[in-house]
Amino acid sequence: MVNVGLLGDISVGKTSILRLFVKYLNKGDIENVEGGKKCTVVKTDFSGEATVPGGDKEDKLNEKETKTIHPNRLVFREEDTGKAHTIFAPGGDVQRAVVKMGVITISRIATQIIAIFALDRDLKQQFDFFNDVRFFPDEINVCINKYDLIEGEKEKQLEKMRKDITDFFTKRKIKVADFFVTCGETIEGFGDFNNHVAEMILKITSSS
Repeated sequence: MVNVGLLGDISVGKTSILRLFVKYLNKGDIENVEGGKKCTVVKTDFSGEATVPGGDKEDKLNEKETKTIHPNRLVFREEDTGKAHTIFAPGGDVQRAVVKMGVITISRIATQIIAIFALDRDLKQQFDFFNDVRFFPDEINVCINKYDLIEGEKEKQLEKMRKDITDFFTKRKIKVADFFVTCGETIEGFGDFNNHVAEMILKITSSS
């Protein structure tokens, strides 16, 4: 069994990635991606989501904005091996004591960490989140999310982001085993990057 922790700053897409992976499992699309195999959902828990009153999103779009307070969780099973894996997605607002405790707990119990960064956010703020996480394995995976929001020279921006992230973790003596570029939302024209979410999680859990 592999415990995977999805860690990252506020609004980088941790919950979106987890929900998309659940969708792939429930629809059977997980078998059609690269390295795909039949898997089933054992349990999901998204009760960690809390409504944020009066947020910008609520004001502008007449929708309720949510924030992850307690870690969301998915347990799924590989049908061929019978192995079950758990994915945890804690919140990113470590200024809240309860959220910070969730991040600390997941960073300790996870056997695999996926550090998630968003392409539409300033890297410095996202690095600040990881500076507050003390417990890290010697090797992690990195997910660069929100590929749909890149404007201009996409590959050039990705290359720079990979370098900056690698340099950041190298200074902490943490090796980046692999990079994955994803789109955690189901958006027309970005199906390959939706698939990368499923491929990433399968590759990490199956090879551990």
